[in-house]
Amino acid sequence: MNPQVLKSGTVVCSAILVSGWGQSLVSELTDDCGNQSAKTAPPNQVRESENHCLKQKAIAPILHPPEAVFNLQWGDRKPNKLPTRMEAMYADLLNQAQEAASREQFAKAISAIAGIPRNSRHYETAQQLQADWSRELLRQATNQWQQAQIQVAIATLNQIPAGSQLGDRVTELKQHWKQQAMVLRQAIAAQKAGNWQQVIDTLHSLEGSPLYHSLPVQKLLQQSITNLYEPDHTLLQIATADLPTAQIPTVVAPEMF
Repeated sequence: MNPQVLKSGTVVCSAILVSGWGQSLVSELTDDCGNQSAKTAPPNQVRESENHCLKQKAIAPILHPPEAVFNLQWGDRKPNKLPTRMEAMYADLLNQAQEAASREQFAKAISAIAGIPRNSRHYETAQQLQADWSRELLRQATNQWQQAQIQVAIATLNQIPAGSQLGDRVTELKQHWKQQAMVLRQAIAAQKAGNWQQVIDTLHSLEGSPLYHSLPVQKLLQQSITNLYEPDHTLLQIATADLPTAQIPTVVAPEMF
């Protein structure tokens, strides 16, 4: 087969298909030849059959070329090196990303180098930096959550790449935090309705979590306890309205003689 033709992807694909078809055909022909030799036939027919089989065996290597031919053309090949100009561009992106990270703009830094390909000499460095910056984003999100900045914390988690090594941890935290956020919304709704006991009961379900010890949650809990156990001034006035007013006796000073 012409080596120049093999350089064309389309022609080589066709050759592969022909090879597969040829393998099946050769197998059938070989089986037929084996069967024919075992049959009882007149001598002239036996000679014709043997000649036919010899011809089929001769064309078998053409229909089914050795596997080494295809391995030579399409074996495991290392990616081609990128041009120097492209590598310089990726090096510049790395510098820009590190500058952004120095300002704690980790999401921007990750985005800047996310497109560096595997065959770049900067690929491994880019992957390591993305892993480090993803951990920083996770740390930021955790701090935001502990301050009850729920939406901000979840948005920070969303900036961590889906293919990161932290992917499973991020997914778990999102689910857990969304459940706790729902509990906090229920407590706030009870607060607006003036149902202080429900607020207390709802917030107690968050005990043991960092969110429970956050300042906003603790303020809401203290407010609920104060309002629940502080006497209602209106009811206190009604209860004391019919009580007699105590008269304070007047003390007369003795006359001096």
